[in-house]
Amino acid sequence: MNIYITLDYEIYFGKNHGTVEKCIIFPTSELIRIADNHGVRFSFFVDCGFIIKLAEYKIKYPHLEKDYDSITQQIKYLSDTGHDIQLHIHPHWEDSYYDGERWIINIKRYKLVDFNEAEISDIVFRYKKVLTEITGKAIFAYRAGGWCLQPFSKLKKAFKENQITLDSSVFRKGFYSSEHYSYDFRNAPNKDIYTFDVKPEKENLKGYFTELPISAIRNSPLFFWKLFLLGRKNTYLHKPLGDGKAMPAPGQRKTMLTQYTDCPVSIDGYNANLLQKALRSLKRKEFNHMVVIGHPKALSRYSIMKLEEFVEKNKGEHNFTTYSKMFRNK
Repeated sequence: MNIYITLDYEIYFGKNHGTVEKCIIFPTSELIRIADNHGVRFSFFVDCGFIIKLAEYKIKYPHLEKDYDSITQQIKYLSDTGHDIQLHIHPHWEDSYYDGERWIINIKRYKLVDFNEAEISDIVFRYKKVLTEITGKAIFAYRAGGWCLQPFSKLKKAFKENQITLDSSVFRKGFYSSEHYSYDFRNAPNKDIYTFDVKPEKENLKGYFTELPISAIRNSPLFFWKLFLLGRKNTYLHKPLGDGKAMPAPGQRKTMLTQYTDCPVSIDGYNANLLQKALRSLKRKEFNHMVVIGHPKALSRYSIMKLEEFVEKNKGEHNFTTYSKMFRNK
């Protein structure tokens, strides 16, 4: 089994967005420690819009220079030491700004498809360029902010122009819809890899793009009740390391606490407890790829411990790898 531990490298997007140090730098340093201890490498999908905004506002507000330097230096270090750096776009940064004390985040255009095609081409070009300049390496894989990838027909041209050939946003049976963001992967194929053309949730054997889906798992309401109660009972172990607060997702908590839910396999918080169960399920299906998602900001002391246990237990039998190692020359 090829196992991809993937991280969406970003701050929070609500009113309390948190700090760069606690949401990104410190938890990522813990991931580096695990990787170095066990000789494995991870993949980081970097929120490039934030870097662009830091570069813009650090001129007017010099105290932001520390955040800019911390992030760009850590990304460079990750890349130089064999971790994979790929493209993650949260285009709401186009409409957001810094007021001297905090980021004022406007999510009215949260999805990339909320922009017109010329704007999309410009955003993809500029955001990819930032990462290429930092790493000096090819950027060809993408993860959509908030899994918002549809309708992909609006993105196809920009992705081709910028040599983005692989997506890793879909998770099977995933579905959510709200005012500002939505995704629908309920009809995605039950496969660990496939090609597509216009619809990432629909296989096309002659498709230009490769989809390497995030692995999925079906969770009972009991799992989420345990997550909720453990978080309140032992905050030291289960509280996220990031010091911000997630953007509201209306109705999502009620759904999770009352019915079975299809979720991405994740290392965020208590979700990391399911890694071994997910791996067994994928082996039974005779899949060759396991993609795990996480966010440095959402890691907890518990999830870091469970991730390290998972890597230690499986590194001899399975291949912990990255997108660049597996797909760069294809």
